[in-house]
Amino acid sequence: MNNQKNRLLLLVVSLLVLCACGKKESAEEGDSGAKTHHEKNIVTLSEESLKNLDLKTEMAVIGSLERKLKVPGRTSPDLNRTAKVSATLEGRIAKLIFDLGDQVSEGAIMGQVESPELLDKPLLLRALVAGVVTEKSVTLGELVGKGQEIYSLSDPSHIWLIGEVRERDVALVHDGQKVDFTVLSYPDEIFHGNIARIGGAVETDSRTFEIRVEIDNKNGKLKPGMFADMVITTEVLRNALIISAMALQTDGKEQIAFVALDGNRFERRVVKLGHEQDDRVQILEGIKAGEKIVTEGSFTLKSEMLKGELGEE
Repeated sequence: MNNQKNRLLLLVVSLLVLCACGKKESAEEGDSGAKTHHEKNIVTLSEESLKNLDLKTEMAVIGSLERKLKVPGRTSPDLNRTAKVSATLEGRIAKLIFDLGDQVSEGAIMGQVESPELLDKPLLLRALVAGVVTEKSVTLGELVGKGQEIYSLSDPSHIWLIGEVRERDVALVHDGQKVDFTVLSYPDEIFHGNIARIGGAVETDSRTFEIRVEIDNKNGKLKPGMFADMVITTEVLRNALIISAMALQTDGKEQIAFVALDGNRFERRVVKLGHEQDDRVQILEGIKAGEKIVTEGSFTLKSEMLKGELGEE
């Protein structure tokens, strides 16, 4: 009887020991699994590899990004500083004092018309504004009718830039927005202005709205009729987490970047992107401000990680 009890007790103790061992092994396997999962996102380079790769890093920073809209445009005379000089009576052009490109002061006599209605007294043609002669429509001795245009004057120190915004984008623009633009004559120079007016009706054929930018042109570089590439700053995103777009790599359907850890270790991070501007991109998830992000060499780190995953398989 005692032998049976002893055997039964021994059996119970053995079962308890086996259960405890099973739990310990399961726990160790779980820890090992967690460690393995973490290591899958880590690339560790040898000292030699680290020297040969010449990796470069940049810090993730808080800053501002601009949303921009590109539209075509053309320069135009400032019609608020433009005037026509016309004959108020029928007659013959007796004198033309100015030529194309000449600078004229306001009130200056620009020519004379001999009219039968004035007998021997000539009709004087005066400049209504100060500016440069942009058009000369008649020749000496030509007969002109009442109201016929003789000269056109415009102040070249102020011009307009007329842009064409697509109907679907017009809600993005408003008065006062900053505009940068370039022209073919000066491809390496960026000119600046602000939106002064937005057209009130859509152009039927092109389905675009005209916008007007007033330009200070005191240096005289810009001439009416030039084509321009315009960039409108429609919104400024402040307090955005920003990294270099060079840091991004595509891995399947995910966008990833590598964060430099201590020494020669780099961690793969899946990131959620926001707005992009030129060579910078907003990060919504996956990276924190102050972390060092690999820029040059991120593709190599991705390749090293893929080789490691293939080796494990």
